[in-house]
Amino acid sequence: MSLKKIETKVHSGTRLTPEDALTLFESDDIFTIGRLAHKIAYRKNRDRVYFVQNHHINPTNICVNRCKFCAFSRSKGEKGAYALSIKDILDKLRPHNSGLRIPYTEVHIVGGLHPDWPFEFYIEMLREIKKSFPYIHIKAFTAVEIDYFSNISCLNLTHTLKALKNAGLDSIPGGGAEIFNKRVRQKICPEKIDGKKWLHIMGTAHSVGIKSNATMLYGHLESYKHRVEHMLLLRQL
Repeated sequence: MSLKKIETKVHSGTRLTPEDALTLFESDDIFTIGRLAHKIAYRKNRDRVYFVQNHHINPTNICVNRCKFCAFSRSKGEKGAYALSIKDILDKLRPHNSGLRIPYTEVHIVGGLHPDWPFEFYIEMLREIKKSFPYIHIKAFTAVEIDYFSNISCLNLTHTLKALKNAGLDSIPGGGAEIFNKRVRQKICPEKIDGKKWLHIMGTAHSVGIKSNATMLYGHLESYKHRVEHMLLLRQL
């Protein structure tokens, strides 16, 4: 399949269409695709490349949801279920040798939707981390978790996000997006918020000054068309 038309668009700086994206997915010309991708990356970033040393913490695997693809979640009382205290979380962030300097600059916190933890637990968690490690960037809580926080706190979405930000939240990870297509989402994670709400939460987060990234779960029931639709919705947002 010829990529000449796409190559012309890349050289002229013209944005690709959904049809162009499908063409790329269906092509096996990885050398041309890689060369064009490199050209765009270099145009945007030149030779600048950045890495983050990150400490990943999952406060609990106890979750009220049961997504079909998830091997992480447990029910309360089930074998293997756990819930960390705030002290446990702070201890995980401290080096084992008190004389060592902490090598990471970011902590990534995501976990299950615990049925018993109040919203105040998460607020205190952020405050204690920021107080103990003021130089660490806190990237925490997916859009699914934030929607859950809004429900258990009886606060609207904007006030929930502002409370998290005021407590120390710096940015949000992109998990929970999975695939936005409604039919596919209903099959793989029917208990999660839908794609429309996920996008709304992320848009609201950016409106109050909280940046985020975004993920896509692929390689299950989705088609190339569903992947393109997913990325197009993110681009539009």
